[in-house]
Amino acid sequence: MKLILASEEQASAIHALQMRAFAEEGRLCGTNQIPPLLETVEAIKSQILSQTVIVAMKGTQLLGSARGLVVGDICTVRGVIVEPKIKGQGLGSHLLKEIERLHQLVSRFQLTTNTLVPGNVEFYLHRGYSVDEFEQMTDRVVLAHMSKRKA
Repeated sequence: MKLILASEEQASAIHALQMRAFAEEGRLCGTNQIPPLLETVEAIKSQILSQTVIVAMKGTQLLGSARGLVVGDICTVRGVIVEPKIKGQGLGSHLLKEIERLHQLVSRFQLTTNTLVPGNVEFYLHRGYSVDEFEQMTDRVVLAHMSKRKA
């Protein structure tokens, strides 16, 4: 499997994977009106052109993706997605490490994850992130805002 920078032509495939990867989160939230499921192909294309978007490829098959959106000296990690059929096999960790490696000059990484999804917070805690705050979005949805300082 290779981790490479995404091309604009891969925006549709990233979008399709994102829809599959976040379908369970939408089900747990009781709505498909969550940001990852509302994002458009055009928004992903724009991020490919202006920020860091990587993909995990096995041959011609796109199996994962992640984004690093830099403002000042902070990198916001977004869209760490893995093909649901292979979730739990370490690809998410590799994607996260690659985003961090590609942003050597930032002082901090930050992200937001949904606590309703089993294992989300723990995944990032095991990779050096800490919870800065919890945000109650709805009666069911609580987001964890997390960050990690560069060593």
